Amino acid sequence: MRILFYTLAVISMFFTTAAHSESDTYCGADGLSGISVDSEKKLLVAVYYQAVLFPDKSGIRRAAIVAEERAKSEIIRYFDAYQTTSRKISETDSSSQSATRIVDENGQTTNREITREQSMVLDQVDRSMAVGNLRGLQKIEESYDADGEEICVAMAFSAKSNEAAQEAQSWMTDSSGKKAEEDEKPEASGVDKDPKVESYHKKRKPIT
Repeated sequence: MRILFYTLAVISMFFTTAAHSESDTYCGADGLSGISVDSEKKLLVAVYYQAVLFPDKSGIRRAAIVAEERAKSEIIRYFDAYQTTSRKISETDSSSQSATRIVDENGQTTNREITREQSMVLDQVDRSMAVGNLRGLQKIEESYDADGEEICVAMAFSAKSNEAAQEAQSWMTDSSGKKAEEDEKPEASGVDKDPKVESYHKKRKPIT
């Protein structure tokens, strides 16, 4: 009886862990782009899907950068966005006339033509602008779908990640002041032997 109870407990824990890990996946088949907020963890996650025009390593890397930057923009717009809208109506009512006189051996003939034009144009322009300074942004997930040629990036921002970023900034201030320079690796020229890139899914636990 105890062995059966222990087995059921282990199975229950397994399914709970699997369900929890599945719920933490933001770039899934049923995932939606946009913002999700977890008030308990004080966590905000932005998800963005970007089409990959050229499904090689270079094209996927560029699409990932675009998706990352646009996910950051979603977070900025969530906190503060300045929205403007304007409408303009242009109405035109014009008329013109012309006459043509033809004289021949039998007499004269006059043809008169009157033309009227009316038009109405409605222009609507919507603009939005958002500016913000966020510290502690994390890329917590990146997923590439080779069949759909689409990449998904999830960016996270939390209260603790913001505090951690500020603390790390103080470390840099207390140091000798020399900034670490990263060696830029140039892209390899030429065509890859196998340009086909398989699907992948990478995850990182957010700071909460």
